[in-house]
Formats: sequence, structure tokens, C-alpha cells
Amino acid sequence: MNPSPPRVVIPGTTKREALVAVIAGLLVLAFVGYGIVHMSSPVVGNKLTGVIVEKAFTPQKERMIDFNGRKIERTREIDGEYLLKIRVEEENRIYEVPVEKPVYQSKKAGDSMTFMRPESEQR
Repeated sequence: MNPSPPRVVIPGTTKREALVAVIAGLLVLAFVGYGIVHMSSPVVGNKLTGVIVEKAFTPQKERMIDFNGRKIERTREIDGEYLLKIRVEEENRIYEVPVEKPVYQSKKAGDSMTFMRPESEQR
């Protein structure tokens, strides 16, 4: 029988390698933390506040069906499109803002409302 060759012992990591690994890990952690902090901050410049000048309702009876794969999750009836026309003095413009029925019913002309700038105009 042949004796098995002696085992080769590979030395562990050096202090330099461990230090590089720790610094790289801290940099990655700092980068992720920076991203989380800036994602949770409020959007500046894309919120507008104005005065409601008109309420508009366009009747369009339709049924909304939500799917999840092959399964129907829920169906709901929509009466139509609820719009609030809001005058924003800083922009010197009137925006048409689509809203849900409860918001439409709770607001009246002359009320103040804050909304997000349309996606096509976001800064």
C-alpha cells in the first residue's frame, strides 16, 4: 500500500486581505444605505398646490377586472372619469387631475389641493 501524501496546509487570509474585504463590505453597505435614505426622501419640485376651479365628470360605465396569472382577483364597476381642474398660480396654468370618486365628492370649487405633476412634465 502506498502511504497517502501529506496534507497541504494553505495559510489563512492575511491581514491585508481581511482589511480589503472589510473596507469593500463597508463601501457596499454605505452605498445601499445612501440609496435607501434618498429613496425615502420626499419628491421635491414635483408636487403642485392649486385651487380647484371646476369639477368635471364624464360618464363612461366600465368594468375593471384584475388578474393574477390565470385567476381573476376582483372585478369592480367604474361610473366614469372624475376630473378636477386645478389652477396653479406659480405655473400660470390649469391642470386636469383625475381623482377617485370619494375625493371628487369631498372637494368643491375653491378648495385647495396638492397633487403630483404629470409624469411627462416631472423634473
